[in-house]
Amino acid sequence: MKKVIVISVLLLFFVLGYSQIHDSTSVFRTGSYTLSYVGNNLVKPGLKFGTNIILSEKTLVKTKKRKSSKTITNAFTRQLMLAGNIGFFWHPKSHIGAFNYYELTYRKINLKNGKYSKIGFGPGLYRSFYPETYQVDDNGDIAKIPFAGRIYLSPVLTFGSGKFVKDSFFKYRTFTTTLLFLFDYNSGVVPLLNFEIGLGFDFSKNKTK
Repeated sequence: MKKVIVISVLLLFFVLGYSQIHDSTSVFRTGSYTLSYVGNNLVKPGLKFGTNIILSEKTLVKTKKRKSSKTITNAFTRQLMLAGNIGFFWHPKSHIGAFNYYELTYRKINLKNGKYSKIGFGPGLYRSFYPETYQVDDNGDIAKIPFAGRIYLSPVLTFGSGKFVKDSFFKYRTFTTTLLFLFDYNSGVVPLLNFEIGLGFDFSKNKTK
């Protein structure tokens, strides 16, 4: 399990590093960062930090003619992105849940109004931290267990929407629903539902949508 944690940390640094690349000739294009409020089952508060890189991008322009001879033009950008995310939420009187996951995301942007929708999936890890946990040894002595909890493999499925903002420090607003699936939880699979409201940032000089 320690090897899995090390690999996850290296993957996060990989995404963070490549999100800084701004060379238009590179297969990796400028990405962005997100800071989100996380509500586990709506009521358990937390925070999440994420970053993504654009792997591919294509813009489509569609023109339609109506019976009134009025022409309507719609333009969309379709993106394939790689994202890395890390965060936590607090379950009062129970535990703190920390998560780290990576996702391959498809995003479709309406260039007319800046609205977009997205869907993603990928691997992840979940770690629970329980406070005030004790154990009794064979001699009957009671000792506190530091950092008590477990690590679970937790694949993720995400659905989201949002809107790009022009002439603003914030690149876009986002709302995301995330499903984390905890494997080997009491010999079963348990889903965790998170709702996220966040803001996107892009610190590059040459910003791209």
